[in-house]
Amino acid sequence: MQSSIQHNGARPSLSVLILALLCGLSLATTILASSSPTTPYSPLSVSNLAKRYPQGGPNTPSPPYTCVTVGECLACSALQIKTEESCRDTHNRQRIECKFDDPKNDENEELKIRLPTYHSCLRVKAIEARRFAHFLSSNVFLALFSGILMMWRKRKLAAAQYRRMARRIGIA
Repeated sequence: MQSSIQHNGARPSLSVLILALLCGLSLATTILASSSPTTPYSPLSVSNLAKRYPQGGPNTPSPPYTCVTVGECLACSALQIKTEESCRDTHNRQRIECKFDDPKNDENEELKIRLPTYHSCLRVKAIEARRFAHFLSSNVFLALFSGILMMWRKRKLAAAQYRRMARRIGIA
């Protein structure tokens, strides 16, 4: 009898094994997530090569240029998502102004046409504000509904308790 008690005491329970398995899985996913790049583009993707080499590929020499963001992030239309490279990744785009680092390249119209005018961006402020307002109003509504339901239930239980007490005492 005692050997079975020791055997059961030494054997780990199923919940401990499941907990250890879940901890191991979460640790593995954390390690894998930290080793992957945090940017939305892979370093060797074709779209990234097109952004680095706007004139046709890595073998074509391209004059270096610098870009500055001009406008805010805006949502793309359905047509823009299908046709424009800057809208394909995130469905949002931001206006940029690019200038060549070498002033003599500014005179060449063919090179100017190839400069990017938009780039992909992650969040549109108006959409994020609308989502936050929706989230906040949903939480306020849920809190009010829960409070009203709690007060109704509390009153109902208090009335039932009062009736039981009145029956015990004999009040009609």
